[in-house]
Amino acid sequence: MKKIIKTVLLSGLFVFNSCNKFMDIVPDNVAELNQAFSMRMMAERFLFTCYSWIPTGHSFNSNPAWLAGDEMWLNSTTNFSQGSMPTWYLAMGAQNVNSPLVNYWDGNQGGTHLWRGIRECNIFLENIQGVGDMDQMEKNRWAAEVKFLKAYYHYYLLRMYGPIPIVDENYEVFEDPERVSFVRQPVDDVFDYIVRTIDEAMPALMADVMQPQMETGRVTQVVAKAMKAEMLVTAASPLFNGNADYQSYTNAEGQSLFNAAYSAEKWERAADACLDAIESAQAVGKRLYQWTAPTTMLVRPQESTINQMSLRQAVTERMDNPELLWVNNRSTAFADHQFTAFTPRSIDPARITNQRAGGYMAPTLNMALKFYSKNGVPIEEDFSYDYENRFELRDVPLGESPYQYDLIPGYTTVGLHFDREDRFYASLSFDGGRYFMSNHTNDLLAYAINARPGGNAAATNSPTRYSGTGYTPKKLVSYFNVLGDQNSITTYPYPFVMMRLANLYLLYAEALNEVNGPSEEIFMYLDRIRERSGLRGVIESWSDHSIYPDKPNTKDGLREIIHRERTIEMAFESQRFWDLRRWRKAQEELNTPIYGWDIRQSTPQTYYRPVVLFNRSFTQREYFWPISINELRRNPDLMQAPLW
Repeated sequence: MKKIIKTVLLSGLFVFNSCNKFMDIVPDNVAELNQAFSMRMMAERFLFTCYSWIPTGHSFNSNPAWLAGDEMWLNSTTNFSQGSMPTWYLAMGAQNVNSPLVNYWDGNQGGTHLWRGIRECNIFLENIQGVGDMDQMEKNRWAAEVKFLKAYYHYYLLRMYGPIPIVDENYEVFEDPERVSFVRQPVDDVFDYIVRTIDEAMPALMADVMQPQMETGRVTQVVAKAMKAEMLVTAASPLFNGNADYQSYTNAEGQSLFNAAYSAEKWERAADACLDAIESAQAVGKRLYQWTAPTTMLVRPQESTINQMSLRQAVTERMDNPELLWVNNRSTAFADHQFTAFTPRSIDPARITNQRAGGYMAPTLNMALKFYSKNGVPIEEDFSYDYENRFELRDVPLGESPYQYDLIPGYTTVGLHFDREDRFYASLSFDGGRYFMSNHTNDLLAYAINARPGGNAAATNSPTRYSGTGYTPKKLVSYFNVLGDQNSITTYPYPFVMMRLANLYLLYAEALNEVNGPSEEIFMYLDRIRERSGLRGVIESWSDHSIYPDKPNTKDGLREIIHRERTIEMAFESQRFWDLRRWRKAQEELNTPIYGWDIRQSTPQTYYRPVVLFNRSFTQREYFWPISINELRRNPDLMQAPLW
């Protein structure tokens, strides 16, 4: 890390891609700090500069959670270089110490320089109280927002790099070099600093945004408490709690950077923070999103359609969405993002010539297997699900049947696509599936997907823009999108979701289970999420349908259920990548091949053959990013990440 000093220049100017006025303001390049804080208007611009360092969640080349795990994969002909898609190359084992990929330490290879973001937050905090035309309450509120941002940037770096320096203040240009040669601090100390900083900021924050059109995305008490809960759950998780793998890893001052002793108190603290966050969110009207059919629908939609749309809209609805706790308006899913996940050619054969559209961000077959059966338990546990023949072909019945809203009547597809929970059909588009969009007046009219060669969604329709696995992430596509003639696309943009209420419920359930094991309160929060998707409660589902009926009654069994619930509910929302790390499951889950269908085959018999797209591997050292050799030359006291 470069020496953090007081600077006389403002840098890192970003334009916010949003219709939200709050995020459209950008700072001027002001030469003097006293001018930058000479009046409220200038200080507000600097405030938005501090916000501008929030990592862009919808960016495939800078958010490692999209491609560096096992949720999605690219096709072999898209031909992204390491420089243009570094997150994908992370998954292929290309991380290195010479030019680290997705480098948020130095700010290159897809990453932004978060230490600069922290520096600018410190500059703001040093100067905001001197602004003349502001009242004290507003100064304190802005300072509290920036304190939170500074803590959040430390947390983002901590997840990537493990023990990091704590930079709570900037230093003068002519400061003693000994003071600015930063060293890594023990993980527990860094977490304590982050949470303490958020707690200091909390009282001055507004409870919730008062002007949604102007303030959505601003840090509030709801945001701060929800993210604090996530941070404390991370601190309590196995990667950072009782991990003996790094006992010998010390900093330049001889301090042990990882505490190998397990602490039950960390889980208790996390559970308390989760409950506080939930109660604060509910106090201002936050609740799980429930979709209501528009009045333009001529026929009342099926319950399954309502269940699926409730999940889709929980992620993609930007207006009147009570489930959203924090969004990043700087990162908005416009056409270019949504149509890497969407194949409009596939849902409307008349638009097959529209070359802007093509879903090359492809969920893996590995993820398709994770979703439950219609009975709400894993398909490998459901004694009534034909798991042994999941890859065998089946014909969808003609005429009315339980499948007609999710699968094409009369179509031949694979057994894996039958009798799955509604979150499966809400999250994935696939050969033989249906696609319900806003132009449909009856959900039975949903588009039909034919992904085999010659069909409307086939890989052969475009040389590079196609799914390499046979799946696309329907969950990430707004159902308000409209495809026109030629290359005309009308999209419904939505911001990147940093935290929604269902995520918080799952974090709370996880923490409670680690504290005392199964309880009615845990099942209450899990069942709220399951009920929204049309599933019965955990206890009933396992008792009636699982070969392990007592699984929810033990801490270990319920932990496995909660992890699976997070994998399903939060699929394709940039959570699993970090969850696998904090659970210390990455070496287990990511050392398996990436599978897809044999997409260039035209017959069902040949198309539905699982093929290995890549032999994914994950080693212990990949839990934490390395820092560059050049950075170590500048400051050898930093120490390299473990095992690099």
